[in-house]
Amino acid sequence: MAHRFISDLKEGEVVESVYLVREKSFDTTKNGNPYISLEVSDKTGMVDCRKWDALKSLFDSFSVDDFVKVRAKVEFYKNYPQLKLDSIEKIDDKSADISLYMPVSDKNREKMFKDFLSELGSMENTYLRSLIHGIFSDRDTVEKFKTSPAATDFHHPYIGGLLEHTLGCVELAKLIALKHKDINMDLLLCGTALHDIGKIDELSYKRSFYYTDKGRLIGHIVLGANIISSAIDGIENFPEELKNLMLHIVLSHHGEHEWGSPKRPMCFEAIILHHIDNLDAKINGFRHFVKTYNDPDSSWTKHSKMFGEFLYKKSPLVSPATFDGEADSGSNFV
Repeated sequence: MAHRFISDLKEGEVVESVYLVREKSFDTTKNGNPYISLEVSDKTGMVDCRKWDALKSLFDSFSVDDFVKVRAKVEFYKNYPQLKLDSIEKIDDKSADISLYMPVSDKNREKMFKDFLSELGSMENTYLRSLIHGIFSDRDTVEKFKTSPAATDFHHPYIGGLLEHTLGCVELAKLIALKHKDINMDLLLCGTALHDIGKIDELSYKRSFYYTDKGRLIGHIVLGANIISSAIDGIENFPEELKNLMLHIVLSHHGEHEWGSPKRPMCFEAIILHHIDNLDAKINGFRHFVKTYNDPDSSWTKHSKMFGEFLYKKSPLVSPATFDGEADSGSNFV
């Protein structure tokens, strides 16, 4: 049975394919009729499903993160596909090709990691260089860092997403430092490189993306601070003030308490990192949302939780400015 990718679904067609269950619930209509509501996915996207007049025994026959074979009719609601299920059946994990279900960065992860280490090669502070070396000389840590997503949904939610996001932040940090010479570049680079390191333990990514028990109970910010603190304790004579600054940068990078930040940024480099992190996440989040919810007949996406708005995705065509029919040379700008 050939896999039918979610991004290719057409209105009115009957689909028979295998998908990964991301969410499930059992409910009743206003008339008291039971139904199953599902969100299933493959590497191209997600789709909502309904099984009307469903038995509770069918609902209990499969779980979140199971692979299910469905037969369904594709219907569109507000220009987005939904599946009206005729049947749903759990299948053996070994029957599913995991590569069809896990989104992966379109960038080469080995090259990104090489570029990441190269960007950090400019650091001069002996203690911070030792900190980076200590953390990224561990093979298990490196493999997790190259594999983990940066989030389950909003930004960089794919294999290699954490590395891609971190490299993007490091590159932004270097660009900002070209403009502002009073930045402690080594401190900013090291803090940027490690700000999300706790996500290697916060997120699970063996089949679908979700939070580990440790991730829910502690969170990546504190997990990251613990990783850094432990690594620093293994470096002889590491300065106490430098340790405090490194931990502060990580603990404050979400910026506000209501955004999950234990501390607000209180040093120059922490403030810069907070905005770098937010900028890179928002840029990728916009692109990912537009790609995932791409209605070709509309200039707008569906409502985005990340941005709290509908997103305008049609880029305007900008023509060169002209004056009296002649292209302006730019000499009128002061």
